[in-house]
Amino acid sequence: MNATPPDCARWFTPGATLPPGGGRDAALTVTDLGELGLPTGRLVACDPIVHLGDDDERPAPFTVTVPPGRYPVQTVVADVEHPFRNRVIAAARLLVRDAPAAHWEPALVPGQDPADLADGDFFGYGVDAGVGCFLDASAHHAFPGTEDEEGVVWEAMDGGPPGPTAFLAEGVEGHTVAVFGSGWGDGCYPTWIGRAADGGVVCFVTDFRVLRFAPARPLPSGTVGP
Repeated sequence: MNATPPDCARWFTPGATLPPGGGRDAALTVTDLGELGLPTGRLVACDPIVHLGDDDERPAPFTVTVPPGRYPVQTVVADVEHPFRNRVIAAARLLVRDAPAAHWEPALVPGQDPADLADGDFFGYGVDAGVGCFLDASAHHAFPGTEDEEGVVWEAMDGGPPGPTAFLAEGVEGHTVAVFGSGWGDGCYPTWIGRAADGGVVCFVTDFRVLRFAPARPLPSGTVGP
């Protein structure tokens, strides 16, 4: 696995400007969505429209867990030149500790082994509805109707302000989900774990592949992408 971890320290620096990969700079804006509840400490990242509530499509949580609690979620929006869209969400981050990340590793689900990947490939989650999310593994059935274009997730999407989708929604029994637009749209997107010098988890970051690659044809849905 030769995919490069994100430059998260710069991405989530307010006011930063970075090249998106197409030769033009991208101005970055960091947005706080609120605190996500993780009552079991088992984080799931997925396309909420495709996966929530469907046991046949139920995504597995990452193998690395965190102490149960509430954790801030942020997005970074990139203003880039593009024929169809100028403001897109480049990454989403769940903050676990207020500490710098000394090194990064891929976030994996059971059965994934980076040694099985070809050079340049990565494990990620497939997006078919243009949005990703973070939620606790126990919240899979907390947002009824999502797969039928009903419920609080769809209400928040339909009633949100103009611009990239990003919100925190509350479902049944107090469960929450953080939903955010997935970069240029559908594709396969990796999540990375940042660890502090002492080895503790600092954050999870989903990279929507905006800041290091020029806009291109969306990748097909799947669990491995180039």
